[in-house]
Amino acid sequence: MSRFLTPEWIAALDAAAREAAVPDGVHLTIQQVVTSDDGHDGDEVRYHLVFDAGRLRVHPGDAGAADVTLVQTRAVAAALSRGELNAQQALEAGRLKLRGDIGHLAREGRALTALADVFAAVRAATTY
Repeated sequence: MSRFLTPEWIAALDAAAREAAVPDGVHLTIQQVVTSDDGHDGDEVRYHLVFDAGRLRVHPGDAGAADVTLVQTRAVAAALSRGELNAQQALEAGRLKLRGDIGHLAREGRALTALADVFAAVRAATTY
């Protein structure tokens, strides 16, 4: 079992991502920024998903040149991961913030659909 947002958890996401079927021609980098629930900057976790040439990878740290950045607290990130909250609900409630080229994200929407439940096994083995 991996603990949510640890380096081991991110490595497990990457292992699952390597098995994902991603449509060719999709080029998208999504940065995840997870802040502490109490606002302390030192507790921030960053990782990013890279869709490129029919492959998906998950890397720890800052993406540098992300197309889109999603910012949320640990509580929101955990609720999204567990399926207790979806991104649309979190956006509408102001609990998830999007930065970057939202149009690019919309154009590459099929990449997100292709993810389906590629991270289901990781989620099932995650402690929160």
